[in-house]
Amino acid sequence: MLAEPEIIARIQERGLRVTRPRRQIVRAVLSQTGPFSAEELLVRLHGNGIAAGRATVFRTLDLLVELGVLDRVHHPSGLHRYVLAGLDHGHYVVCSRCGAVADFNGCNVDDLIAAVVAQTGFRIDGHWLELFGLCAVCQNDTAANCSAAAAG
Repeated sequence: MLAEPEIIARIQERGLRVTRPRRQIVRAVLSQTGPFSAEELLVRLHGNGIAAGRATVFRTLDLLVELGVLDRVHHPSGLHRYVLAGLDHGHYVVCSRCGAVADFNGCNVDDLIAAVVAQTGFRIDGHWLELFGLCAVCQNDTAANCSAAAAG
């Protein structure tokens, strides 16, 4: 994971200004301990007395994804969440109910990539893998609700 000075340097290398709100957003992002949405980050910033505009937050999150600081994780509802990027490309499993995100190693998609290349003629530069399902908490909740309904 990159530190704040490295991220700021990358922003400057792009020829972009490092405004106070942008720096505060970078700090807030680096302090995240789990997945978060842009809206959640905006509420947190405002709760801490930081007057960052909605558009600034969204643009800065997009920039941090481009810089490899964040990974954008999709949820079946269409809501994007963000997680700090790891050292490798991201593979995530996302809970379809509560939005919990866990990363995992190893995707073994080499055969699939070869088939896609043969079928389409594309040169594949990378990939992104997300799986969707129910986390253990939601599975237990579903089981409890099903048991209660059957008993009732």
